[in-house]
Amino acid sequence: MKKIRTISLSLSLLLLVSIFLPCFFVKPAAAQTTPIKIGIFTPETAGLTAYGPWTKQGFELGMVYATTMMGYDNENMTEAGRPYELHYYDTKGSVVDAATKAVEAIETDGIDILVGATSSAVAAAIAPIAEDYEKLYFISPAAASSLTAEDFNPYIFRIARNNWHDAYAGVTYAMDENYLNYSRFAFLAADYSFGYSGVQSMKSVIEDRGGSVHSIQYASLWDTDFSQEIDALKAADAIWGIEYLFIIWAGNFAYLYNDLATYNLAADMEIAGACIDILSMNSIEASLTAPGATYINSTGLCLYGYELPNNAVNDWMVDQHVTRNIKPNGQYGLQYKVPELFTASGFATAQFLVDVTNAIPDLNTGLMINYLESGVTINTPKGPTYLRPEDHQGLAEMYIAKAVNDTRPGSETENLIIAELVEILDRNAVAPPIASGYTPGGFAPTTTTTTTAPPPAFDYLTITVIGGLGVVIIVLIVLLVRKK
Repeated sequence: MKKIRTISLSLSLLLLVSIFLPCFFVKPAAAQTTPIKIGIFTPETAGLTAYGPWTKQGFELGMVYATTMMGYDNENMTEAGRPYELHYYDTKGSVVDAATKAVEAIETDGIDILVGATSSAVAAAIAPIAEDYEKLYFISPAAASSLTAEDFNPYIFRIARNNWHDAYAGVTYAMDENYLNYSRFAFLAADYSFGYSGVQSMKSVIEDRGGSVHSIQYASLWDTDFSQEIDALKAADAIWGIEYLFIIWAGNFAYLYNDLATYNLAADMEIAGACIDILSMNSIEASLTAPGATYINSTGLCLYGYELPNNAVNDWMVDQHVTRNIKPNGQYGLQYKVPELFTASGFATAQFLVDVTNAIPDLNTGLMINYLESGVTINTPKGPTYLRPEDHQGLAEMYIAKAVNDTRPGSETENLIIAELVEILDRNAVAPPIASGYTPGGFAPTTTTTTTAPPPAFDYLTITVIGGLGVVIIVLIVLLVRKK
């Protein structure tokens, strides 16, 4: 009897093993707590360093808003519980450094999605790396239109504006009969991709509307003497009677505008007004030494000012900047706590990123591209923003604004020059032309009907169960033989 009980116990144990053994061979589902790693590329120690914090501040606030105020309720996590992990990389404004760090971010740090690039040249260096590694790359705030046109690849998405938005806004103000009604133009632009794309897009809009361009001068962003370019513009004016000079610049405007005032170019042609960022407008004003020279009342295109949009998302972003004591230009000792020029684009980028990673929680790149090409519209700080499938370019409103001195007692920007709204330009009125040559939908999952032989009748789990039962039968036979 003892031997029989032993055999029964052994059989019971083997049956349990045969039932549960397959569980050890089934691959576990991906852990929902695995972080989604986001690599954010900004200039911190060199390059356009003033702009770097604005992307960071906007993106971080956008992540909070998107994960708590867009139908989700899991701050800085997906609804399924995957945390977003932000990694920052200093591009130093260098295409070489940026490309090297983009590769290291993917290969060493396991970055899932790329974001950023202030310089268009840096963004152009990162874009092909994103394509090679099949990673989504949200460009912000680099504006060269070529990035979503001739240099487009399907892994690029840009919620920020591009040069064409500037062109339609700026040229509308310069040529519209309700505004300046000018027709003869010149350019002074930065000597790199942002400047080239800016001139190309504006020149195209000018000529389409019957205007003409008579001089284009390029200068390095790091120049401190613009006398040569100003002399060339004066010479062209003597021949053509130039009415309006467009400035396409980034970074430090002070030397440029001081020379424009010193050499009194405004006596020959009107210099394009624009509401840039608060930092730049006040830096320009402080640099103007010529008698009577001022940036106040400069009027023209504006891509963002903290009081220009009229919507609840922008109100939330401005309020959070103040509440959280975020000083966008604290590194320069400026104490105001309101969003700057590129805060809104960083914020909106985070909104789209959170949306797609909740829609496609396993981060399948093809499915994420397919989702983002489905005609997504999200309410951002610049109003309803539509992501166009044909070139992955975000479409949002732009502004005509005037530079004014904020004299309101107690205002965050009291006694500083800020943008005052003149007109909101509808997103469709400033939408760039589609020039990517891309047909969306190529990443959509496909279903096919096949006439090939059916799959094997037994799947892996079935085979494992049968194998376990086979082991039990064999052991049973051995034990019975031994009993005899």
